[in-house]
Amino acid sequence: MLLISPVKAENLRVISLYPGHSDNIYALGGENILIALSENDDIDLLPNLPRISMRSGAEKILSLSPDIVVTRNFAQRINPNLYNILERAGVKIITLDPPDWANFQEYLRILANELNLNPDSAINKLNNIRDEISRQAQNIKTKPRVFIEATSKEIHTCAPDSWAANLIKLAGGVNIAESARPLRSGSSIAPYGLERVIKSLENLDIYIIQTGAMNNTNLKDFYSRHWAGALKNVKVREIPEKYLSRPSLLGLEKGG
Repeated sequence: MLLISPVKAENLRVISLYPGHSDNIYALGGENILIALSENDDIDLLPNLPRISMRSGAEKILSLSPDIVVTRNFAQRINPNLYNILERAGVKIITLDPPDWANFQEYLRILANELNLNPDSAINKLNNIRDEISRQAQNIKTKPRVFIEATSKEIHTCAPDSWAANLIKLAGGVNIAESARPLRSGSSIAPYGLERVIKSLENLDIYIIQTGAMNNTNLKDFYSRHWAGALKNVKVREIPEKYLSRPSLLGLEKGG
């Protein structure tokens, strides 16, 4: 996290260049301090605000007179010169990577403190959402056995410690791909393969297709696959990536 000269506590002007940050700032009551969002943000989130690409030039961002730009390391790697120029112009850069499930509470506390929002309110909101999902899950008599398709190419699933896998568990499901290993350390994606899916059919109740940028597919596409008939006794559902894998309070509430 990069910090520069202090920013006034009142009347902050904040640009968010990652949808997860935008969701969380909004959920923390920071709607009024946001002046622009990432071009990848949901169109229904503050639709009147301008959208900014991670590849935008400094002039476009500085024309909005921001006090703070909240971003992530991936965006800085794509456009490194941008942030050097913004810092020299007196803009504070807050770089926070998407948190994992275990560190989400600390991430919310950091984000809230940096933007002069209430961190205790953030933590309470998180706990209330998780408690409500868990409460509803208690009504499930038999925990369904679930497989998550993270990408249709070679059938990758979500890593066992990923946000999606933890959400499935919290919501009362059992991840049948618990033994899958991430592509690399810290990755949320894990190879699994069609053969292992087919072998697991006797122990599978629900096949979830994660739809979005990582997996540009849907139910119609799924049923056109030559092997889709093998899942005739399995419930197949699609859930947007933003609700299943995005580390955000809004995503957690809707996804759960």
